[in-house]
This record gives sequence, C-alpha cells and structure tokens, in this order.
Amino acid sequence: MKIVITGGSGFIGDHLIPALLGRGHQITVFDHRASRHPVGFVQVHLNGQQLPAEHFEGVDAIIHLAGRSIFGRWNKEVKKQIHESRVLGTRTMVSSLAGVKKRPCVFVSASAVGYYGSRGEEDLDERSTRGDDFLARVCVDWETEARKSEPFGLRSVQVRTAPVLGRGGLLPQLLPLYKWGLGGPLGNGRQWFPWVHIRDMVNIYVRAVEDPAFSGPVNACAPGLVRNVEFSRTLASVLHRPHFLRAPGWLLRIPMGDLAGVVLSSQKVHPGRLEGAGFKFEFPDIPKALEDVVK
Repeated sequence: MKIVITGGSGFIGDHLIPALLGRGHQITVFDHRASRHPVGFVQVHLNGQQLPAEHFEGVDAIIHLAGRSIFGRWNKEVKKQIHESRVLGTRTMVSSLAGVKKRPCVFVSASAVGYYGSRGEEDLDERSTRGDDFLARVCVDWETEARKSEPFGLRSVQVRTAPVLGRGGLLPQLLPLYKWGLGGPLGNGRQWFPWVHIRDMVNIYVRAVEDPAFSGPVNACAPGLVRNVEFSRTLASVLHRPHFLRAPGWLLRIPMGDLAGVVLSSQKVHPGRLEGAGFKFEFPDIPKALEDVVK
C-alpha cells in the first residue's frame, strides 16, 4: 500500500516505518522534519488549514501520529499546545480529504489510554466510558476529529496507546534516576500502570492498517498489567539498582506541574479488542519487556 504517516520522525514512527517498508509498503512522511529512513517526505504544519488534495491522491492509508509530546512540566500554555496539536492536526488531515477524488481506505489515528481518566480498581476495556480530566478530554476531542473520516468512506481506527517501553518515550525520563539508585514507586505505588513494548506497538499499527476487520477504538496495552510499585521494582532489578525511595505526589508536582496527576493516575486497562482478534504479544509481561529494552 501507499501509506502517509504524520509525525513519522517521532519515537513510534521511527520504529514503525522500517516495519512497514519491510512488508513492501511505500511510505511518505508528513512532518516538520524528515525521517532518517529512505521514504518520501512532505514538509507540513498541521495547524488546522487544509492541505492540497494532490498530497492524498493515490494514497491507500493514513497513519496519524503527530502531536506535541506530553513530557515536561505542564502549565496552561503547554496544555493548550497538547490539545491543539492533536485536535487541529487531526482536523487538518481529515478535512483535506474532502477534495480528494480517490480517497484512502483507512485512517489510523493515535489516541491514548488517558481517554479513561484515573479509575482506581475499575476494569477498563474499549466499551468503558470516558474520563473527565484534561487528558481524557483531549483524547475525546482527538478521536471525535478522527472519526470524521468515516463519512468520507474511510475505515477509522483509534489506537489508545499506553506508555510505550523502548529507547524513547517514557523510559528515558526514568532511567537516570534508577541508574543513580534513586528509583522507587510514584505516590503510594498502588495505582495500575498500563504499558506496551515498542515492538508490540509497531505490530498493533501494522495490524490496524492491514486488517479490514479492525475499526473503532483499540487499547494498545500489554495483557500483563502491573501496579506502579511492581513496574518500579522490576525496572530497578533489571538495572541491578536499589529500590527503596518513594516519590510522594506533592514532590512530583514541583517538577511536573499538572502532568503529575497523569503519572499518579490508576488505569486498569485491558487489551480487549486485540485479545478478541487473536493478536499475539511478543512481550506480554513486564520483566521480559524491560530486560529487552534496557539490555
């Protein structure tokens, strides 16, 4: 297939592109900077304005990954950028399809398990209701814009992504502390921590693009769900470092601002749609996943 990927120079895109190329697909990256892989490139700024229709002629699939990173200290301006980069960016991509004569067949959009908000001990799958905090509202608006591709005749998939474990994303934010022997659970450590290995994340996107049976929301998280304290203890063990410090919530809010609320949230999310479709995880459990990533 001919596939357009937005945000292809980012963490997930950088791993996804070679996997798609290896399966014989042709890739064009829409981004503000080029990918390091041998693919087509169109420099775009997804600011809510329509893109020329010719960018999409003959394209079979769109994978929309673009959005401002959520890492770093949150304040009012950063939260505005997080929201607008996702909502306006998705609106740009979908509205640009209006003038395309031969439209793509599928629009796969990133989303996040933040859709559910912090839900304590409640079991969550794709049928669960939305949350009501900032990140949940972002995800709701994000997915709403993505589903507007459906009236154009596209199959629409929203990939609700858990924190991705790999040499990018969340883990590089944590590794220095653990390597210095300062690792430990966040808050009380009892909160549920959904996660997914980068290789499984890539395979989920490949399946979402290639399998016409996939549509609607899909929880991209491993079945081996753990509490924060178990994740933290396992990471320390893999690094052969001590695990005894605890970071209280009030302390996390000093460097993180409102982002601390996301870090401390509890989301007992299950990959219901993936398991029902027979998806095989390469890394279903946290010890094997962390050993692979930090080796």
